[in-house]
Amino acid sequence: MNNEETLKQIEELQQRCEQYENISLKLNWDMLRQPSEDSGVQWLVTYEEDQLVGFIGLYGIGSELEICGMVRPGYRRRGIFTGLWQQAQDMLAKRPSRSVLLNAPETSASAAGFLKKLPVSFHHAEYQMKWDRAAAAEQANGAVPAAAGDVILRPARTDETALLIALDMDGFEMNETDAAEMYNQQSGTPEEHVLIEWSGQPAGKMRLYTEDGETWIYGFVVDKRLRGQGIGRSSLLQTIERERQHGNGISLEVALHNPNALKLYESCGFVIQNRQNYYSYNG
Repeated sequence: MNNEETLKQIEELQQRCEQYENISLKLNWDMLRQPSEDSGVQWLVTYEEDQLVGFIGLYGIGSELEICGMVRPGYRRRGIFTGLWQQAQDMLAKRPSRSVLLNAPETSASAAGFLKKLPVSFHHAEYQMKWDRAAAAEQANGAVPAAAGDVILRPARTDETALLIALDMDGFEMNETDAAEMYNQQSGTPEEHVLIEWSGQPAGKMRLYTEDGETWIYGFVVDKRLRGQGIGRSSLLQTIERERQHGNGISLEVALHNPNALKLYESCGFVIQNRQNYYSYNG
C-alpha cells in the first residue's frame, strides 16, 4: 500500500470519528501531505481485517512535539490506542529535548477518558473559527475603519525568509532556531506565504493553505510596532474577499489567551466552531 492510499484511509477514519462524536480533530493535513522526510511528522496505524482502525500522529513543530490520534467507533475499548501509544513511546525517547503536547477536542469523551490515564497537565486551548456571512453582516454596522495607509498583500519572495522568521519570532515569542525550523518545514508545502505591506513597508505576514474548498489562515501576525492602525483588519478582509471569489470557505485558529486577536477575528465575521485543548505530557 502506498503513502497516498494510506492518507486517504486516514482521512476517511477522521471523517468517521468526527461524525460519530460531533467533533473536529486537528491532524495538521498541511504537514501530513508533505513527503515524510521533509514534514517533521511520523505516524503509526493499526489495521484489522484490512480496515484502518487506529492512528496516532507525532508532529514536530519547533521545540514542541504535538500528538493527536483516533480509533474507529466500534473498535474502541480494545486497547488499540493504548497499543499505538506504547509504540509512540519509542519515538518520544528519540526526541528527549522536545516538550510533548497532546491535543484533543474539548468535547471528545473518548479523548478525555484516555487522558485521565496519563501524567498530563493542561497547557492551553485554541478556538477553531470559520468565517460566516451572516456574522460578518451583523458586525459591519459597527465596523472599525481600515488602515489609514495602503495595505497590500503579496506573495513573499525567497529573499524575504529572514523577515518572515523575524516576524514569527516577534509575534509568537519563538526563538530563532524554532522559527527557522518551522519555516523550513513549511517551505515544502503547498502553503502560500503572504507578506503584508503598509504604506510601502513590511508590516506583517500570514500563511494560506487551501484544501477541499477551505482556506486556512496560519501564522498571522502584524509587527508589534504597527499594531492599532487597522492593518490586521484590512489584511483579513482582503483575504476573505479573495477566497470568497475563489469559492472557498475561510477558517483559522486562535489561542484563548489572545483576546485581542479573538476580538479582531469576530469583528471580521469569524465565529467559533470548536475548541482544541492541549496538554503537557509529563511522562
